[in-house]
Amino acid sequence: SRHDLRSCTVMGLNPRAWSAGDVVAGVTVAATSLPQYIAYAELAALAGHRGISTAAPPLVVFSVVTGSPSLVVGLTSITALMSEAALGGHEYREANGEAAWTDLLGAFAVLVGAASLLFAVTGVANLAKNIPGSVKAGWKLGFALTVVASQAAGAFFSKGSQYAKVNCSLPQVGGGKLAGGAANMYRLGWTLLSPGHWSLDTVLIASLTFVIVMYGKQILTSALGRELLPGLEVVLATIAVTIFSLFMNYDGSIVGLPPEVPTSGDRATDLASLLLDAAAGWVWKWPWDLPFAAVVDRLSGWITATATVFAFAAVDFLAIISVEDAAPPKGGWSPTREMAGQGVASLASGIAGSGPVGGSLSRSLVATLVGASSPLTGLVCGIATLCLARPEVATLLAPVPKALLAAIVLAAVLPGVVRPKDVLKLRGGDAVVAWVTALSSVATDPTVGFAVGMGAFGLVWVVAGRRQKKE
Repeated sequence: SRHDLRSCTVMGLNPRAWSAGDVVAGVTVAATSLPQYIAYAELAALAGHRGISTAAPPLVVFSVVTGSPSLVVGLTSITALMSEAALGGHEYREANGEAAWTDLLGAFAVLVGAASLLFAVTGVANLAKNIPGSVKAGWKLGFALTVVASQAAGAFFSKGSQYAKVNCSLPQVGGGKLAGGAANMYRLGWTLLSPGHWSLDTVLIASLTFVIVMYGKQILTSALGRELLPGLEVVLATIAVTIFSLFMNYDGSIVGLPPEVPTSGDRATDLASLLLDAAAGWVWKWPWDLPFAAVVDRLSGWITATATVFAFAAVDFLAIISVEDAAPPKGGWSPTREMAGQGVASLASGIAGSGPVGGSLSRSLVATLVGASSPLTGLVCGIATLCLARPEVATLLAPVPKALLAAIVLAAVLPGVVRPKDVLKLRGGDAVVAWVTALSSVATDPTVGFAVGMGAFGLVWVVAGRRQKKE
């Protein structure tokens, strides 16, 4: 483990390991990820444009630490939704404003990054490979259901989840209104059973996007006779449906333009100052300026906050495990090294004003297909993303309907909800553990669901051991 950490920069900074394919892969991943950057920022209760402007720093620092050629990290549906659920992001933003929520989320990301680094240094990351398959399968299903609940309103109502919160009355349970994941599932049911409230234009935009993302690649591959890049269908859907929405004068929620950054009249013009401004331009707030005390208060004290942060770091690492299992690098991979990468990337993301980051399966598969051979891919992807965050690109993305973004996320998770293959193939105690994990994640939040799942696995293991002794 210590050797892994000491040598963590060898592959990424060794020019002999680089190739032209790394450059092509990095640029391709950056270009095809733009819709995801926006969609997952919205999922984390951030403004969509922040998804692009904050994506580059984690990519750059991760490329220095990782030993995996094609592993791409960033804000994902998992980290976005878990952060929003743990901190009550939408409610906090409505009560305190967008800047305060960005501060809170950034502080949380820094804490998760620190916890990840502690896991790496102590060697705890190596235990991640031993997480029971039944817990992972149930957590994956529960998380997917939670994502569907969070995004459904955006695909049916012109004003998205805000409309559902205003018009859906939650029932009283135990002296108070239904809350947490259970409240989200109740709103999901209300959304699906209230067609009289639906916006036909919003449903049309979401449906077109969903169809293109789900079936566009298959249709184009058959028509062209060649395999298309993963993620290209998302880009095509974004372009086509956005143009369609402009022609139909869609009046629902859109990404919109980012706020103008005020400029100072006495900006420095000497080279040293300009270079310093450029180097620090990505910083939202340095760690010492972030409201860590507010995070502790939001999570009901130091004990709960500490447990939440470490649980989040552990659960977040499941995404990197999934990516490495799907496309294992030559020579294997080091959990310690990649956990350290998750740590420094989350630190950078928090300082940039975003949430904790995790491994992205879809973006990593794009990198693998295009020909990534070293971590230079991530470095190039970060630089390219930084270029795409320019105001000119933001102007082009401003008219993108939020219903389109909701449909992109739904297309990514719905197949796993309709047919959860990993759960359905389980039998006996493993099946019980998986369903307990899934239902706990849905009723509370994914972090609590994971903890309950591990507890259920332990209980089933004890019961099974006693039964064997009796026999």
